[in-house]
Amino acid sequence: MGEGQSNISDFFETMKVRFEKCLDPTLSCNEKAINAHSVQNATSLGLIAEDNHVYELRMRVKNGSPECLFEKVGRNQASTFPGFCSRHDTEIFKPIDTKPLSLDDAEQLFLIAYRSLTRELHTVMEAAMRLQTTLERQIAEGLVPKDKPSPAMTEATAHMIKAWGVWKHRLEFYDRPFAKSRFGDVLHSTFVIEGRKPVLASSSFFSVDDKAWGKRFAAVTLNVIPTSTTEAAVIVSYPKEQSGKARRYVAPIFLKNGDARLSALSHMLVDRAENFFVSPQHVEGWTAEKRKAIEEAFVGTVIRGEPATSSSDLMLF
Repeated sequence: MGEGQSNISDFFETMKVRFEKCLDPTLSCNEKAINAHSVQNATSLGLIAEDNHVYELRMRVKNGSPECLFEKVGRNQASTFPGFCSRHDTEIFKPIDTKPLSLDDAEQLFLIAYRSLTRELHTVMEAAMRLQTTLERQIAEGLVPKDKPSPAMTEATAHMIKAWGVWKHRLEFYDRPFAKSRFGDVLHSTFVIEGRKPVLASSSFFSVDDKAWGKRFAAVTLNVIPTSTTEAAVIVSYPKEQSGKARRYVAPIFLKNGDARLSALSHMLVDRAENFFVSPQHVEGWTAEKRKAIEEAFVGTVIRGEPATSSSDLMLF
């Protein structure tokens, strides 16, 4: 088997590895995590789905290279991640799963951000586990040395540090306040997209500075939540002590209005978010060139770390 074929085989074997520990605030729960939605299924996804499907950007490997395409996915599978056991998912998120969204409810806004951050924690922990599994397999097969540095070891270590850093962020800025019901320790910048049919829902978390993983970093969560047939709420959340950095980072959105604001929001979603879903009718109404531009920009940001270039083709709304 050639080296390229071996790498592809490793990739697909690695992708089978699943991280299914309940990520409750204390990380002490031993129950198996269930597939829960990072974007609410019955309300938010239901308002943009058609025939119970939405579009999402999915990564694939083709001819040994990554590519990203909009693909239809069932509403019940969209946005799910095994982050909490059934008991913790129900108990923690009851205030947002059983009541209408209120942008004046500090507890609801805190929990929306907490869910987004935990999805990211699950993602980076699963990635770290997959790379560690690949490294151990390569060591066992004699492909890389056990006691000497190698690219595979460096990559696995880097992802472990990233996972640790995201966990430390959640612990300091979310877990500890949650334990004491200090929901005001996390602040929020919000606005409502009014008078137009919702076409997109998202739940994401990302850093807003250039600190190396493992260092203390500033970050935000970005949620777009359809709330009715004519409105969607946009919520950016951040720890109070990081409000200066966070607000400067999202200023290109909040200092604009109308389509200019939605264009800036679209650019940030393509550039920084990995977890957004779009109405099928909306995606299918785009030109092939526009769709390809969004897909290629997304690959550039996720795989090559290249900032997306501002373009009217990146407008998602």
